[in-house]
Amino acid sequence: MALTNPSSDDALKLFQDIEKHFPSTLGTDKWQILAISAITAGGHPHFAATLYRHLISQPAYSTSAQRQALIRRLREALVKLVSVVGVPKPLEAVFSIANIEREEDKDYSCSREDWQADEANRKRGAEWLAKIYRHNDARTKDRMAAHRDFRWLSVEITYGLYLSDQRILDEVDTELVVLSGIMMQNLKTETGWHLRGIRRIGVSYDDVELIQQCIEKVADFCGLQLTRVPRVKDIEHEVDATS
Repeated sequence: MALTNPSSDDALKLFQDIEKHFPSTLGTDKWQILAISAITAGGHPHFAATLYRHLISQPAYSTSAQRQALIRRLREALVKLVSVVGVPKPLEAVFSIANIEREEDKDYSCSREDWQADEANRKRGAEWLAKIYRHNDARTKDRMAAHRDFRWLSVEITYGLYLSDQRILDEVDTELVVLSGIMMQNLKTETGWHLRGIRRIGVSYDDVELIQQCIEKVADFCGLQLTRVPRVKDIEHEVDATS
C-alpha cells in the first residue's frame, strides 16, 4: 500500500520484502539492482541510501574492498538507468549514497572515461540490441525511418554507450535495470519489449513473473499504478517466434 510520506524504516521493510520475494535462482546480489533501479525511477531516489546502508550491514560487505565492489554495481545500475529515465533521479540517488559513504569505501574509478563513439561502440551496441530484439528490430527500425535521430540514439548511446557495456553488470543485471526503469513509468510497448528481452537472455518464465511482482511492490510503495503494462504471459508467445 502506498504511503503518503514513507520513512527510511518503511523503505527498509520494502527492500527486505523484495530480497525475500526475488527469485533465488538468479543469485543473491541481483535483487539490489532491481531495488535501486525501481525506487529511483519511482521518484524516491533518496532511499538509495537506505538500500546501501542495509546492504553494507550484511556479512557479504564487511570489508572496504567488498563495499567498493558493491558501489560499483549500484553506481553502474544508476548510470544505465539514465538511458531510460534521464539524469536527475539517478544523480539524486548517487548523492544520497555519497552523503553516507565512509572515506575508505569510496571508489574513484570512472567506467566510461575512455569511451569513444567509434565503430567498436556501434558494433557492440548493435549486437546487444539484436540479442534483445532479434527479428523484431526490423519493425522498430522501420517505425524510426522518419525519425532517424532516435535510431542513432538507440544504437550509439542507449545500447552502445550504456547498455552493451557489461564489464560491471552482466546481461541479466542490465535487463533488470531497463525493465524496472521502464515498467515504473507504466509504458506498455517498451515494457513488453523488455519482458520479452529478459526471457530471451535465459531468465525463466516463473522468474520473470516474480521479478515483475517485485517491481509492482516498489510501484505500490511509490503510489504508482501500473495499469498499462503487460505481464510475461502476454508476451510469452513472442519469445521464440521468428516472425
